[in-house]
Amino acid sequence: MPFYHFDLTNSETIAGERYVELPGDGEAMDSADVIARQLVSDHPELRNQSYAVLVTNEEGDEVCRVPLDVLH
Repeated sequence: MPFYHFDLTNSETIAGERYVELPGDGEAMDSADVIARQLVSDHPELRNQSYAVLVTNEEGDEVCRVPLDVLH
């Protein structure tokens, strides 16, 4: 299984998590959505500040980016 890295970013990386092993890109995208929603729930002050959860694969390629501003 591939590994994925999750970061909280705006113009730079704010916080990074360790690599997580997941079955594939789809699961990594789903996990990013869950993480983003939890961040907004726990820290509503992160809204409207251009924050996003960035997911990269083992090679450092971007898999997805979930902007916190667009979550409902």
